[in-house]
Amino acid sequence: MKKALGKVIVAFLVCLLSFAVVSPRPAMADEYYCILDLEPDCLRQLPFSGDVLYDDIPPSGVNLIDVNFSNFSNNEAVINTDIDNPIQLPPFGQEDRTYEVVPASSVTFSNESYIPDTVVQIRVFGY
Repeated sequence: MKKALGKVIVAFLVCLLSFAVVSPRPAMADEYYCILDLEPDCLRQLPFSGDVLYDDIPPSGVNLIDVNFSNFSNNEAVINTDIDNPIQLPPFGQEDRTYEVVPASSVTFSNESYIPDTVVQIRVFGY
């Protein structure tokens, strides 16, 4: 009886260990920041899906932002933002957009590509 119980416990531990090896913990998204008051021409790369860029708009002097979106991968890129619809870029594609912004606010961009290691570059210029 003790041998059978011991074998069951060992089998259970082996199953738990194999599950931990096969199912690694997913990577956490990184957060990047641009403070346009200090860096009026901000360039950031979001190397993984889920990464987020926060652009702080200063209280005065910036009413518009020019944004250049670039995809540096073989995969389609998807960028979400709180000031526009999702932006889809083909492999190695780019797109320029201009947005009107509210002083003393923040704009968020996120890499929401379907393939996790799709590298997206975002350049924000405030004026």
